[in-house]
Amino acid sequence: MAHIIDIEAQFVHLARLALAGRANDVELLSRKTLTRLSDSRPDLANEIKKVLSENATASEIARSRGAAVPLPVDLDSRLELLKRETAPRVEPEPIWASSVRIELEGLLHERARADELSVAGLTPSRSVLLVGPPGLGKTLAARWLAEKLARPLLTLDLASVMSSFLGKTGSNIRVVLDFARRQPCVLLLDEFDAIAKRRDDTAEIGELKRLVTVLIQAIDEWPADGVLVAATNHPELLDPAIWRRFDRIIEFPFPTEQEIQQLLHSLIADQLPETTLQTVATLFAGKSYAEVARAVMRAKRQAILNGEDLSVLLTTLSAPKDRGSQKTRLAWANELRQKGFSEREISQRTGLSRQTLSKYREQA
Repeated sequence: MAHIIDIEAQFVHLARLALAGRANDVELLSRKTLTRLSDSRPDLANEIKKVLSENATASEIARSRGAAVPLPVDLDSRLELLKRETAPRVEPEPIWASSVRIELEGLLHERARADELSVAGLTPSRSVLLVGPPGLGKTLAARWLAEKLARPLLTLDLASVMSSFLGKTGSNIRVVLDFARRQPCVLLLDEFDAIAKRRDDTAEIGELKRLVTVLIQAIDEWPADGVLVAATNHPELLDPAIWRRFDRIIEFPFPTEQEIQQLLHSLIADQLPETTLQTVATLFAGKSYAEVARAVMRAKRQAILNGEDLSVLLTTLSAPKDRGSQKTRLAWANELRQKGFSEREISQRTGLSRQTLSKYREQA
């Protein structure tokens, strides 16, 4: 009996791919649907055969370039369980702590010399756990690895995977893992603590506890031509057995003042003097890369739209009154004074009393 196609459901799925600009996926799903439609509609078979034949060359070219098959979907919602970046790019070059960069470049070095490891009966690192607070570059690291390895990046869509139907979440995770295993790629399991929680957590249902066993097995058996990357902001929630399975564990620390200054330099090079960047970097101490970048972008927009001074905006955004040493805030006050700000405005911006400002000015 011919397979009956749910045309409306297929059209919605096709439209979703098209509106997202995913041309390769649109082509592949179209060919698959037409082939199945040819069985159920013999009257269209010749026309379908003609369409497929005319586009065969384009399809072969796409496959030769590594065009991906359609992503797996949740059977109830029809939402895709993964997000795919076929050719991920990271610009500009990320700034990380030296310890993080050493680990990431070490993983690439292993891949570059995989043949030598194979002779010794070894494989390059296949799994890595990224640990640290939000905004420190964990997701960026996965994309960077995918770019350097020339692999597509597949990212677990947690909202689609976590089903309200009992038993479906575990099934969705298995589908995702099986799909990623079948192709050379970098698979990112972001917010890993949501699916790999401690099995002694009494608040969790049995399904998620069983899922930990599935994840452990997947990490142990991950193919050598791919990389599984898990990222978590809450390492204390992970099941202890998970930790031992990863080939590498990379901890992402908050940036130092020097690293913040490097980031500022990459974002606003040639716009501010180095002394101002040093002051701003000090005031940003304790903040994440993402927070710094967000504040810089906000200041740049405001400077353009309102005609305000970029350095003043940056120091205002970066330094709450309780942040930064007195020496740093006095240096900031001196910069504001040179720009023509009144003592009252300087006091409001730096959090220093006018008496302290007056005393410093007299000593300077």
